[in-house]
Amino acid sequence: MDPFPIKALKPRHAVLSGEPGCVSINVLMRAFIWNEEIVDTALRLDDIGLLSVDLADLAGKAFAFPVNPEDGYIDGSIFLGGAHHPVDVTALSFPHDSDGGLTVVIEGTYVFEYEGLADLPDTPFTFSTSISSAVI
Repeated sequence: MDPFPIKALKPRHAVLSGEPGCVSINVLMRAFIWNEEIVDTALRLDDIGLLSVDLADLAGKAFAFPVNPEDGYIDGSIFLGGAHHPVDVTALSFPHDSDGGLTVVIEGTYVFEYEGLADLPDTPFTFSTSISSAVI
């Protein structure tokens, strides 16, 4: 098995859903090839304690979160290599992009050591991507 290509984990778009106090963000990742297979996955963030699901209310704001198991943590995971790997997210922010749209900046750590992924260590990350709302 080839080593996991951590740099291949790149976001393409995020979708916000849920209700105030129990928000979810699904970050669709760009597909990539690993071990001759196409990997099409998403970073799933649930139980986010945001007080609004209206993107206009979140614009320009930043939020900090503790890691699991502290109260208020974000329940995050990503499915790779046949397992759901925990993701500890410690910060979310919602800046405007250059086109006037909204982005989400996510800071956290992929916890690969929990399920084991070819001896890949836990890996901190920060990325941003466009975000839209599934809430009508």
